[in-house]
Formats: sequence, structure tokens, C-alpha cells
Amino acid sequence: MSKESLEGLALDTLMVHGGHHPDPTTRALAMPIYQTATYGFDTVDDMNSSWDRTGLVYTREGSPTVYALEEKLALLEGGEAALCTGSGMGAICSTLLSVLKRGDHLLCSEEVFSHMGVFVREFLEQKMGVDVSCANFRDVESVMQNIRANTAVLYTETPSNPSLGLVNIREVARIAKDNDCLFIVDSTFAPPPIQRALDEGADLVIHSLTKYINGHGDTLGGVVIGPKAIIENIHFPGMPCFTGACLSPFNAWLIMRGMMTLDMRVRKHCENALAVAQFLEAHPLVDLVNYPALPSHPQHELCQRQMHGMGGGIVSFWLKKNIGGMTPEEANKKLLDATRLMTIATSLGEGCTLIQIEHSGMIRIAVGLENKEDLLRDLTQAFDALTR
Repeated sequence: MSKESLEGLALDTLMVHGGHHPDPTTRALAMPIYQTATYGFDTVDDMNSSWDRTGLVYTREGSPTVYALEEKLALLEGGEAALCTGSGMGAICSTLLSVLKRGDHLLCSEEVFSHMGVFVREFLEQKMGVDVSCANFRDVESVMQNIRANTAVLYTETPSNPSLGLVNIREVARIAKDNDCLFIVDSTFAPPPIQRALDEGADLVIHSLTKYINGHGDTLGGVVIGPKAIIENIHFPGMPCFTGACLSPFNAWLIMRGMMTLDMRVRKHCENALAVAQFLEAHPLVDLVNYPALPSHPQHELCQRQMHGMGGGIVSFWLKKNIGGMTPEEANKKLLDATRLMTIATSLGEGCTLIQIEHSGMIRIAVGLENKEDLLRDLTQAFDALTR
């Protein structure tokens, strides 16, 4: 379908038809996997002009399969352009290395993915000479008070990993605009149809495609989406020259296949997660449950507006202390070891429900696509094991 004919279509339709074109040579309906490292030309002039015509010279710089995925992802978030990378961290590093320079100030949320924290502190700050500081992005006043004359980028996650804190994107976007800053949002935990960060005012939105957007736990990938001029700068020289974090054609194909069911999968993740959160909140052995769609969450109202009332697929909670004379560490391990359907593993956004213990002693459940009653029965028998 042409880009013009996609206007006005719903998200689930866009995820099927966006970026999808029959192969021009064979007319194959399924997108081919252009599994090549390089491209051949008939003349020297053809090769020299290919970058400007198609961007296809070497697969690190581009691939027809990856281009199709990027077109679909730009439609997903309503951005002008998208750039795919080999992982979520590939997208983060390629982006920040492209938009920051020595002497710039990066104001980062206190609540970011641990690997992101290592990158900004140990590389951007210590080796590149970028000023880095943190603020509580849940509190708009904290963001305003930490803006400096050399602040170039505001960076946050919402919901945050793993604390599930929410950031009011509209309010922080206003601050960024008033101070001539670039505002970047990592929206991995809340892909459309939950929220669209660009619609809320963010300049760039980043996703780990590994998670909900792929949805099948079988490949890594990342993306940054936003204005064409910025994305082109990240595309070259940022991604191929600074990080080399290109996405393989096969992985792009897997992610495109997963995206066809994104809308229905995300809604099921949210439905199941809400049922799990409600179960946990009512359980006598649970001390505290953290889930944005629960009325007890301190940012529940923001979830209702910004996330369309969908809390995402992650639920975190803490057990009460002194269960059966066990230490918190012993109780956490006993609970997880007693689960039968849930798999002890990291990551999220897959069909299977994953459960893990965070460093803070918090238990995180990445709720999957199973029948929610089966998940609740599994939790029931695991909690029963705690008191035996």
C-alpha cells in the first residue's frame, strides 16, 4: 500500500499494511529477507551514486528488509522517520553519541535502565566529557531546577525500569522546548497502543524492539523514531560509524512478523497484568504492589490519560517480612521456585510470563499471554507453598 492510502487507518491495520510492499521482482507477498552483506553494481558510477539513490551499498548502512521495518515503526509512533539498530542499547548509544558533544549537559532521569546508567557515567561523562546529572523526572520542579545553560538533552523512561514510575511527557516536553533542549523518551515498557510519546511532545522516542514490539522473545533489536533531519544524522554517521550497531535483515523480518499482532498482544498483556496486580494487592502475604493501572498507584491519574488506562505488562511487588521465620531473600526465592507456569528469567514482552527478583528485593513479573485464570492459580499455589 502507498503511504497516502494508510492515512486515517487504525493501529492494528497499520501494523499489517504499513511498510508492506510485494517484492518488485517476484511479486512475493511476504517481505523477503535480503540476507546479503554487500550490493553489486554494473558500473563505477552506479556504485558511487547508490548511496544517494537507495542507501544500499553495504548492509551496515541499510537493507530493504530493515527499511521496510523502519517505515512500519515510523507509522507506529507517528514519526517522520525511524532508524533500527541491533539492540535497544544500540539505539540509545547511537542516538546520544550523535546528538551530544563535549561540554554539553545531559539531564537524565534518576530511574533508567542499569546499562543506560553505565553508558552515560562511564563513557559519556568520564571519556567523552559530557556533563551528566540526574533529576526526579516524576517531579517537574526537579527537572526545571536541574536545567543548566549548557543542557542539550533531557532523557527519561516512562514507565521506568523497574520501578514503574511515570513521567508526564507533556509537561517535560514544555520545559525542553522552553530551554531549547532535545527531549528523548524510552517508551519500551509502553508501546502503542498504550502511549505515543511523540504525540505527547517528545522529540525522539526509543524502543527496545526485543520486548513487546517483537513480542516473541526470539531476537534483539532497537529503534529511535522522530524528525527526519535528526534521524538522518543518527543514521549517518551515528549508527554505522560511531557504534556499528546495525540490525540484521533476518532480525528485522522477525520483528516485522511480530508487529502484525502488536495491538492485540499488548492489550492482552495489560488485561492479564491488571488481573495479577489485583490478585497480589488482595493477598495477605503481599506488602505492596506497584502497577500504574491500580487506583492505589500514586500516578494512577496520569496512567489514565497518558497511557489510556493501560498499565502495561509489568507488575512489581514486595512480600511482607518474617513470613514463616524466613528472611526476605529466602521468602522471595521460595516463592519463585514454587511457580510452575512462570519462568524465572529476565526480559519482558514475550508470550510466556517471566518472573525475577530485582536487586532491591522487589519481585517483578513480566506478565505474558497465558489464560489469566491459569496465572492466578499458579500464583495461588506458589503463595501456599510459602506457608508450608
